[in-house]
Amino acid sequence: MEASSKEIIAFVLCLRAVPDIALGQTRDGILGYTWGSSVAAVAEPLELHDPRSEANVLLYATGMHEIGNAPIDQCQIEFVNGKLAGVIVTTRGAENSERLLAILKKEYGEGLTHASRTLTWMTAETHVSYDLDSFGDAYAYWYSMRLQK
Repeated sequence: MEASSKEIIAFVLCLRAVPDIALGQTRDGILGYTWGSSVAAVAEPLELHDPRSEANVLLYATGMHEIGNAPIDQCQIEFVNGKLAGVIVTTRGAENSERLLAILKKEYGEGLTHASRTLTWMTAETHVSYDLDSFGDAYAYWYSMRLQK
């Protein structure tokens, strides 16, 4: 039995309404918002605040405390010319950092190691870097290849 268009649309809308089901969506954006989404589209759901501006780049802090099952210390969202273009996440503690790494590996695969605690991934749309410090804290940055040119 084939699903109707209305059933498929309803299912997709349900996934977007429940972030835990939609994971932390990190593939080409965050929490269901893809690269190129406007500031207005994500301002309320991601609890954007404290904007900083430099040339054509806006950087907002968020009210996010978790991506998927990974508790995060800080999340900043980057917009280039008003379009979602990057996500910067910091974790505290080895366990939280491992959880974030597991989410990134699930989305992108094993990644390339350039140093003992550094991984990177590249897709057609997204570049991701993950760095783990000696205290177990991690810094991850993923961004749009197209919008960051």
